[in-house]
Amino acid sequence: MSSNAVILRKKVTTLDKIRKYYLKGEESVTLSPKQDAIRVNIYKAWNLMINYHSKEQAVSVLANDGASRAQAYRYVNDSLLIFGDILKNHKEAKRYLIEEDLMRLQQRAIRDKDGALELKVIAQRIKIGGFDKDSDPNFDPEKMQAQTYILKAHPSVLKMIEANQDGGSIDFNALDTEDVDFERVNEEEDED
Repeated sequence: MSSNAVILRKKVTTLDKIRKYYLKGEESVTLSPKQDAIRVNIYKAWNLMINYHSKEQAVSVLANDGASRAQAYRYVNDSLLIFGDILKNHKEAKRYLIEEDLMRLQQRAIRDKDGALELKVIAQRIKIGGFDKDSDPNFDPEKMQAQTYILKAHPSVLKMIEANQDGGSIDFNALDTEDVDFERVNEEEDED
């Protein structure tokens, strides 16, 4: 490496450390007491929003707890960066929290040898996970079936293909072509 080379190092921010704390576990990063206090406030902001508080309500609660309004807004925004947008992920997050509660209840049922409760919990976990549904609503079996595509080539392309039927390669990049958008054509329209 030459002596004129510039070495860029990204400064690890408090938010980076907190994100790593949640992604890789608290053993993977050491937070200072100040950083841990910030982490707690970020978690509090997220917890408020997931429990049906608006962003503005979460800011007010954090401000009442001693944070400045500017810092409270940062906590709310940072919570969205770390945990995801509540409005987009709200249903999935609630499902995850309920699933965690059900796992703890199932563990308690196993420990207490309560088979009836364990079966009820398993039934609820099946329902929440969507395993009782026959198929995924987004699954389209038609897309998995074999398809036949009819391509209409320009006469110059057809001439090039005919000229190279001896098994040689064809450079389609050498042709004067233009890209067109994909358009689905119904068979009835194609016959006209």
